[in-house]
Amino acid sequence: MPRPTNHDRARRLPRGAIVLVAGLAGFALAAIAGIAAASTSFTLRVQKNTHVTNAAFAGVRVRAVNKKEAVAIGRAGYAVYTFQGETTHHIICQKTSSQSTNCWGFWLPVTVKSAKGLSAQTGIKGKLGAFRNHGMLQLTLNRQPFYYFAPDLMSGHKGAAQGDELKTFGSIWHVVTADPAVASGPNSPGPTTTTTTTTTTTTTPNPYPPGYTY
Repeated sequence: MPRPTNHDRARRLPRGAIVLVAGLAGFALAAIAGIAAASTSFTLRVQKNTHVTNAAFAGVRVRAVNKKEAVAIGRAGYAVYTFQGETTHHIICQKTSSQSTNCWGFWLPVTVKSAKGLSAQTGIKGKLGAFRNHGMLQLTLNRQPFYYFAPDLMSGHKGAAQGDELKTFGSIWHVVTADPAVASGPNSPGPTTTTTTTTTTTTTPNPYPPGYTY
């Protein structure tokens, strides 16, 4: 295993912050699972004029973002994201037992109860689906898994998305955008696919800025 560089060490969270964030993210993940279980149908909705900004994470962003945009939101009412290069057959965001490598400690899978009855408001392009990931049924768009960003949930502000264009856990995160001009009612749900993916543990160091706490 390669020895961590000084740059890697500088991007690690202090131990106390890691424990706090991991614990809060765990509660958020349990809450989302409960929301998903509330209904078998699911509609991916559009929220207009969302404040998309990554100013709080300047140390790990690939470019500055600060704009109002129409984005896709999950049942919890928060923006959803995809991970660049990740598909249902190539999982990059790993759930691990280590607080320093657990991607799910910051990026929480958007879950649904069933792969049937999935629909999206007009303005969201692509085919919705779902696949099994660590026992959960995770929502996808064009086979790209969806995630919530833990700081969005912890802020309690559903009109903001803070995770766009961040490079963490080996790739870059993108908020799912929509066309606000055509966003209205739900489309008729199309066929969906449920697959099973086996994930493996990675050794990516925790990439968030030192001293970051909630």
